[in-house]
Amino acid sequence: MYSIRGLGACEEVGRSGFLLDFGEKFLLDYGVKLEPGGIRYPLDVTENIKAVIISHAHLDHSGYLPYYYKKSEALSFMTQPTLEIADILWQDSLKIADFEGAVPKYSRDDIVRTHKYNFILPYNKELHVTDEVSLQFTDAAHILGSSITRLEHDEKSFVYTGDFKLEETQLHSGTVIKEKADYVLIESTYGDREHPNRKEVEKRLCESVQNTIDQGGHAIIPAFAVGRSQEIVDILTSYNINADIYLDGMGKKVANLYLQHSNLIKNPKRLRKGLKEINWIGGFGDRKKAMKKPSVIVTTSGMMKGGPVMWYAQQILNDPKSKLHLTGYQAIETPGRMLLEEGKLPYGKNGSIVKVNCKYEKFDLSAHPGQEEMLRALKKWSPKKAFLIHGDKDVMPVFEKSIEERLGIDTEIVRADQKINF
Repeated sequence: MYSIRGLGACEEVGRSGFLLDFGEKFLLDYGVKLEPGGIRYPLDVTENIKAVIISHAHLDHSGYLPYYYKKSEALSFMTQPTLEIADILWQDSLKIADFEGAVPKYSRDDIVRTHKYNFILPYNKELHVTDEVSLQFTDAAHILGSSITRLEHDEKSFVYTGDFKLEETQLHSGTVIKEKADYVLIESTYGDREHPNRKEVEKRLCESVQNTIDQGGHAIIPAFAVGRSQEIVDILTSYNINADIYLDGMGKKVANLYLQHSNLIKNPKRLRKGLKEINWIGGFGDRKKAMKKPSVIVTTSGMMKGGPVMWYAQQILNDPKSKLHLTGYQAIETPGRMLLEEGKLPYGKNGSIVKVNCKYEKFDLSAHPGQEEMLRALKKWSPKKAFLIHGDKDVMPVFEKSIEERLGIDTEIVRADQKINF
């Protein structure tokens, strides 16, 4: 008898954490959820586990790991880029906590301890975690280093998708599914809808950016530090945007890691060329300089919560020639979601809400699969049972019904602190 218990990302997106008993006990991801009112954490792990498996570096999947290693001595497994990017995000979280006068859940010593118990596993290498359980990562094509986890025990297989992408994007060729699986734990972020044609969205984004420049405005592009910032630069430079392009925020550090691990990128030569062509913001002086004439600025954060983006946004709030180009998922109660739904943004140190007079638009460049992609993936895995996680509460039943009706696969939504035996 196997089992799974949800610690987070159950009927919600964020703070992923799952306790899996599959021959041994494993912790699959351990992340946090950033909200306007603070940080939400997954449930505590009270059981002894054999190993931690981290699918990728985004904070909602890796952000609570140093807290876990305050006490644990279990090995953690992830790819090299995942560890390097996660370390940047962990260190930055401490800086933010210090800046905000908050008490962080872990220290730099805990981060060092996390590294101590880490084991790097490259793609497509089978590792026997015990005599009876093997582990293998394949490229999930979500961000640099992201992995789909495959565990095998007693001739049974369990797949955890983490966040993945079946179709190709500007930076990644898309994940390849070669083997069937008995059980699949799958994300459900866009389980009720499809993404528009990606190439058409890229073209529309670049046309909007160029049109903004031609009208004498600034094109501000809030982008996630990991993956999206680098992808946007690659897209803009590929389309030969006629304007100065700037990269600001944590995306700069991560861009260097993308170049260091360029063998994992679809077209590293093009990305390297694009990152060389643009201007890298070094400080506040560079920001003011970038705003002196029409320009394109790619900057964190993607949901407009923290990072330099709000400074840029405040410069253009009352400029109808300028435009904010949102390119990613906007979580509930984030400034990005407020902008899309209400046309308003927080302003100034007191956070008063003001109406936005500049243009704004959402461009769907998601690194998550749409419903059809996920159904195609499940058809290839052809599991006896699928477990749904990492999706909003109103989305998951729609996805569950589609799987059962179209594929005939027994499907169950994983709920917080609920143990499912299988």
